[in-house]
Amino acid sequence: MTTPDPTSDHPLVHAVVEGLEDKKGQKICIMDLRHLRDRMADYFVIAQAESGTQLRAMAESVQETVKAQTGLRVWGSEGQTHGRWILLDYADVVVHLFLPEIREFYNLEKLWNDARITYPQPLPIDSNPQ
Repeated sequence: MTTPDPTSDHPLVHAVVEGLEDKKGQKICIMDLRHLRDRMADYFVIAQAESGTQLRAMAESVQETVKAQTGLRVWGSEGQTHGRWILLDYADVVVHLFLPEIREFYNLEKLWNDARITYPQPLPIDSNPQ
């Protein structure tokens, strides 16, 4: 039995994940926020990289893949020059790209713990729960 692709019901999310995987994005996580009343987006896609150079390459790959597959352009982006945390805003989908220590510091998975983690699994990145 084949496991269903968790991104197949949303072409934009699928394109984002494909762009991240193309540049070896690590610990990719899709957070489904659609059931939350005061959400700022339908989905967060979170990933990390080992260097600022890889983060920028991932951001560029996401933008190219999304444009090619859906025709959409990013509405806004932040952090491209510093390369520690890059945010790509596609309105319904917000992409967060982090260096590992920055991801652990902000810990969006814990901050938005009422979101549904749909891909791949909930991540145990909070090693020191408080």
